Amino acid sequence: TLRRERERESTRVREKKKMMRENIINKDNNKQMTTRERQHIEVAKLEAELNALKVDAFAKPGNLSPILEKMLVLEKSYRLSADFVATPRLCVAILAVLRQANDWQGICEHVILLSKRRAQLKQAIGAVVREAMSYIDETPDVKTKTQLIETLNEVASGKIFVEVEKARLTRILARLHEEAGRISEAASVMQEVAIETYGALSKREKVFFIEEQIRLCMKNDDYVRARILSRKINVRSFDEIKRLEEKEALKKKKKLEEEGGVDAMMMDEDEKKRFEEVEKEEKKEKESAVQHAKGVFAETDPSVPDLPTLRLNYHNLMVQYFEREKDYLEQCRCYKAILECELVKEDKSKYEPAMESCAWLVILSERDPMQQSLLHQTLNDDRLKEMKTYEELLKKFTTYEIIRWDELSETYAEEITKHFAAGHSNHQKQEEMNVKAGTTMKVDSSADGKATTKLEDLQSRVIEHNLFVVAKYYNRISLSRLSELLCLTVDEAETRLSKSVCSKKVHAKIDRPNGIATFRKVNNNNSASPGNEKDGSNASSSSETAPDQLLNSWVNNVDSLLAALDKAGNLINKEAMTHKVSLLTLEA
Repeated sequence: TLRRERERESTRVREKKKMMRENIINKDNNKQMTTRERQHIEVAKLEAELNALKVDAFAKPGNLSPILEKMLVLEKSYRLSADFVATPRLCVAILAVLRQANDWQGICEHVILLSKRRAQLKQAIGAVVREAMSYIDETPDVKTKTQLIETLNEVASGKIFVEVEKARLTRILARLHEEAGRISEAASVMQEVAIETYGALSKREKVFFIEEQIRLCMKNDDYVRARILSRKINVRSFDEIKRLEEKEALKKKKKLEEEGGVDAMMMDEDEKKRFEEVEKEEKKEKESAVQHAKGVFAETDPSVPDLPTLRLNYHNLMVQYFEREKDYLEQCRCYKAILECELVKEDKSKYEPAMESCAWLVILSERDPMQQSLLHQTLNDDRLKEMKTYEELLKKFTTYEIIRWDELSETYAEEITKHFAAGHSNHQKQEEMNVKAGTTMKVDSSADGKATTKLEDLQSRVIEHNLFVVAKYYNRISLSRLSELLCLTVDEAETRLSKSVCSKKVHAKIDRPNGIATFRKVNNNNSASPGNEKDGSNASSSSETAPDQLLNSWVNNVDSLLAALDKAGNLINKEAMTHKVSLLTLEA
């Protein structure tokens, strides 16, 4: 009986506690609902009051001071109570009243006033900056627009929560300076922003900002800074941005498909497979021991070009930089990258000029392993087979045969002159079109004497190639015969050969009294040259060793012997110490 009474008592206690918990939960829910309802009511009252004030301002456009004072008093009360819903609405309403009255000076003054008020909320400052930015395109003249942008720049400076707006304002201000012809000021404004530290900007917008910095520096003849800025862009980042954008597009499409709205689109099989792969990658990242933080990026500005355009613009900028530095090999590498761009890859009208430039530049580059690799890559490109003239030109430089400069200059001199001059003019026209489109601006570069310089460089490369051919097939040759093969005078041939020997491209000695050049067949791998290749005609000479090389070999052998003896002595001492044996005892 006692046990049953205790059980009944415990059951009553449990039911009572359960009822108390339910009552507490219901009270909390009622409180939350009341808070939400109260907030909605307050927001509705505020909107009604703001609309009434806007109507009064519209009715009395010449007397805005009383209305603005009322709105500022309201803003103060909400600001000091830390109401982050009402305060931004009031700040935006103040600017809207001033905009309605076309008081641009008042807008600039109130932007500064509202941002510097005591205990101002960051949500309010962000709302003020974004609202004022929407008025930039509505300004009556350039002076007013510049003043408004500079005011907003001053307010946004140093505030991380409006860094996206700060970057976009800087870009707009730089464009205004550039359109007015103040290039140095435009470049200076852009250089003030270290865009790579802005975490809220999307990667695509960052790349575009850095490209604009590079372009303006080059236009301002600050090529050192342009090169430093160009290193902030990793070429692989374009592929990474492409993967991220594809991933976001797949997620968005999947979400629309699940919601089944008006904009819903069915995913095909390939997209479903890619989406499954994306989900697997994300799951693997979550399960991994080290998890990387994922940033939240603002939506990319619609004025930013798409990714293929950004990739092409970057390589074009690098072509212009290396053209100024007269680095043919790097220019060729940039054109190789341009040929792989999506906008150029399949378009014959675009890839043919790029292929022509690539062919000329790889020929004009000095001979080294990288140049030879690019030369054969360009020759093996299927797109070059459609251009027989350039295919034949490249074949001349890949075969060990003498190239007659007089014949080559007659055949290709006019073409190379036309190509580089036309390339420069086409490049300027393209840049001017980009200026009108608002994507990229023109970079000035002088073309005076450019074709002539490249013609001289082509002659140097032909002579260099011919010297390699002569070094391969000749052991001794008279300078008169060498000058005939190189299409030069005897003195010029001797000078060219001396330069090649000094740069260690060819190993030779010149007997000036007898007028004979002797080519050495060096067996050392570090001094490889076409003369190192052994064939039946020079097998006997390749085994011959120069006296200085014999002496160096003997010294190396002696050094190796002494090193081996030293190592053996150390090992013997080590064994003796391990086994505790005295070497003196063993000798006795």
